[in-house]
Amino acid sequence: MAKKALDELLSNMDDVHLEEVEVMTNPLRALKDGVKFIPTLKCGEERLSGILLSRSKLEEFLQKMLRQ
Repeated sequence: MAKKALDELLSNMDDVHLEEVEVMTNPLRALKDGVKFIPTLKCGEERLSGILLSRSKLEEFLQKMLRQ
């Protein structure tokens, strides 16, 4: 659910790069990045995570990160 909404939102944001990290094959990277829930979005030190991330929460996070 979050992936689909994220893909739709990012299709209008050419200046945003998304890096997907598979936590099963990169557990140390996930630990280092502070990933405790799947999915998690991380930008700098800011994180958005949760079992169910709504499209509005994703958009709010992306807009906040773009303003920084």
